[in-house]
Amino acid sequence: MPNMVTSRLKGIMGRYNAQYWTVITLELLERGAYYGIMGYFPVHMIRNVGITGTQYGIMYALLLSLLYTLPLISSSLARKFGYKKILLLAFILLAPSYLAMTFLNSFWMFIPLIITWGVGAGAFKPMVSATIAHVTVPENRNSAYSIYYLSINWGSLIAMVMIGFFIPQAFAHIAFMVGAVLITVNLLITFLFYKDPVEKDTSENVFSSLKRMVLVMRDTKFAVLILIYAGFFFIFSSMHTFLPVYYVDFGIKPWESFEAPLMSAFNPLTIVLLGPFLSRYMDRFDSLKLMIFGMFIFSGGLLLLGMIPIWYMMLIGIVIFSIGEFVTHPNFISYVSRIAPKDKVALYMGYAFIPSAIGNVSGSLAGGVMWDNIAVAQERPSLFWTIYVAIGLFTIGNFLLYNKWIKGGRTTTGERRTVWNSRASVIGVYSLVGVMIVLGLSSGTTTFIGGEDSEEGRGTYQWEESSVTVSFSEENLAEGDSTIYPVEIPYPNIVRINITLTWSDEDDIQRLVRTYRNEPDTFLLGVEMSNMTEVSETAANEHGSEGVIGISLLFDPVEDPFDEESFLHTGMYNITVSMMDAGNYNNRFSLMGFNDPGNGYRLVIEYRYLALLD
Repeated sequence: MPNMVTSRLKGIMGRYNAQYWTVITLELLERGAYYGIMGYFPVHMIRNVGITGTQYGIMYALLLSLLYTLPLISSSLARKFGYKKILLLAFILLAPSYLAMTFLNSFWMFIPLIITWGVGAGAFKPMVSATIAHVTVPENRNSAYSIYYLSINWGSLIAMVMIGFFIPQAFAHIAFMVGAVLITVNLLITFLFYKDPVEKDTSENVFSSLKRMVLVMRDTKFAVLILIYAGFFFIFSSMHTFLPVYYVDFGIKPWESFEAPLMSAFNPLTIVLLGPFLSRYMDRFDSLKLMIFGMFIFSGGLLLLGMIPIWYMMLIGIVIFSIGEFVTHPNFISYVSRIAPKDKVALYMGYAFIPSAIGNVSGSLAGGVMWDNIAVAQERPSLFWTIYVAIGLFTIGNFLLYNKWIKGGRTTTGERRTVWNSRASVIGVYSLVGVMIVLGLSSGTTTFIGGEDSEEGRGTYQWEESSVTVSFSEENLAEGDSTIYPVEIPYPNIVRINITLTWSDEDDIQRLVRTYRNEPDTFLLGVEMSNMTEVSETAANEHGSEGVIGISLLFDPVEDPFDEESFLHTGMYNITVSMMDAGNYNNRFSLMGFNDPGNGYRLVIEYRYLALLD
């Protein structure tokens, strides 16, 4: 059995040349960087950076508008100047953009880097698939693209799991660093190993692709198909916008360390595990019907996770809509290849990304507004999700009408009425749109735990005050002696340090008929850190009472938890306790008294710091 597996792997590896495996590696790492960041991106921007849902929707829409429209230009540029130059340009833009995002903390600071991110990703996007088309022979091309799509899901799965497992939410900015490292590796691979798959075409016109798009969109049936299918990507956009935020802000985590990327990883995991099995059976059915069926499944998954905010229901919902995603989109590509004129199949396929651009951009913009005004302000996430489901059902109804329209608006001779072509199906699906809205309105509210929408809430970091107490005790410290206690404070954003020294003086003593009074003891309490001046207090107890010395150090918190100043008061503190004077036992009628060698004490150090809310 192992020999069979080994020989099969060797057969697959030997079927394609080194150039093919080079671009597969580039795709694996680039998708790992992108989806590794996206696993945390919405949560980091809304919870850590503090922007609103509307602002995030604008930001993500800007990214996607560049990501999906620039391939029109970058494809032409690659043919004119060479694929390698465009790949190098893409990675040179992406790596520093990811790295710089690690240190940013405001909406407007992110916008220029979102633009460079979108330009870099848009330049990269068509390069791998185009290279595969040039370096594989037709009989191996289907399996070549299957491995290509598999590399996308494996890249996203591995990155999401690793980042979700090793990087806590409070340090989600580190995901940008991971992305920068992966892209830098891609830059080196491209520079060292990648070669242009075809000769440059200096006659290529950059605007020729736009002219070709106008030509394609004159096909009314294709143009209508594009507009209808954009509805699917409208609801699909929620996966990388507000699904991770919903998971965090409404307390759906099964346990605190199960971060958002780990839950999101069930999407590529489902496709990796079930995709090959589903692909085996999808060829038996009509692509348009499978698209409609897939959208039903996808909408059902969203409905389940939106109506029941429990972690295992969310997990099941993600698995369900992932199956729906896998059934829907490949069959859209297949359907486009079927309806395109025979001599223009490649041309039509080249513009099959348009619904993704329209749907993702509009879905992100609308989703941001709905998240702020419905999910957060009204604490009605169920209504938020049922609106998405309603749009999914509306899209399905439109596809059923489209199916009737391309057949002339009526059932053909000899064709029996089914759910795919009957008027009742169309009416029923459109009716469910209203049902979803009513269901969302009647579902009640869910407590929002993501922070208050106020001047102290969104727009700043969300804090909670935590404290740590350390104590020491000494049975006897001799007069003139000192003890130094080193105390390590490891946390940033220290706001207060309270140091308290307490002691109880000995009782008076009786000798024969005379009472000898125990005079007060005097202690010194000091604290020193390398970056601050020494602070000390000296005090003596009242006769017969407990002695107390207290030192309180107050510090102003820093709003940005990752600013270097937040660590200004982190480190080693030396606490000094000195017995200055152990009061002797005296009697005013006696020339002699008794010596008090020292005293015991208790030292308590409490420090408070601001911790970022999970």
